[in-house]
Amino acid sequence: AHVRKGQPLIALNDLAFFRMQEEYLMVRADQAVSAAERVRQRTLSEGNANARKTLQQAEAKAVSDEVRMRSLAGQLRLLGVDPEQLKADQLQQRFVLRSPVDGRVNGISVHLDERVEPTTVVAEVIDLHHFHVHLNAYERDLARLKEGVSFDFDVINLPGERFRGEVFSIGRTFDSDGRSIPVHAHVTQGSEKLVEGMSVSASIPTTAATSLSVPTSAIASTGDDAFIYLVAGNTSDGGQRYEEVQVVTGTSSGGFTAITPVQMLPTNAQVVVNGVFNLRNMRTISEGHEH
Repeated sequence: AHVRKGQPLIALNDLAFFRMQEEYLMVRADQAVSAAERVRQRTLSEGNANARKTLQQAEAKAVSDEVRMRSLAGQLRLLGVDPEQLKADQLQQRFVLRSPVDGRVNGISVHLDERVEPTTVVAEVIDLHHFHVHLNAYERDLARLKEGVSFDFDVINLPGERFRGEVFSIGRTFDSDGRSIPVHAHVTQGSEKLVEGMSVSASIPTTAATSLSVPTSAIASTGDDAFIYLVAGNTSDGGQRYEEVQVVTGTSSGGFTAITPVQMLPTNAQVVVNGVFNLRNMRTISEGHEH
């Protein structure tokens, strides 16, 4: 069932609620007396040093009563009672739990005349304005995904229905499968039809992006890792030095593969195109002999 914010959900009978109202009225009466006494003692203490102690006691009593009265008033407001309108002949033993949000009642956990504790969950209301969709995006699309992008999505169990969402967060770590990135989105249309746990399928528009590509032969892959090699100058004996750079590979076409380096490449970097597996093997052997 759909409910509006403030709509009654469940009525509860509680003797403690009755006593809270009773205590509030008593404290309110005490506060009125202590406030008047404070004013009286201030008048009496003018020019009378001996009356200052009595004034201090009156001040403390007035402050204590006011704090207690405000605390009880706040608790009563949370339970739907206007403390300023409360009278001794209007004390209630029953109070009503109201929906804190516009949403849908996902379940009532109690039965008629059942005893509940303060920690008992009596009802669950789902806020339909804050439904989120969890998606997985392939790593090759990460550079082109943007927050704030709107998209359409389908719900497997609701064919033909129209839903829309908006990306608000893009993950920075891979999911457990090691190949996809989590993407989170707000549901902006159709949330009232959704149930938590439903499977969805989405196609998110991506921005056009110019990707860095290298010849596929320039990439050395080891397991899930990929590397390219840059010419880094000459050695003292006239040979060449190379710098290894780890990259994330994307799509391949026409003998070239898109890459995303894990570090910034220097301007006018020279990428080694051939023999990169020999360089990788030489580095592995070198690492194996380091002590």
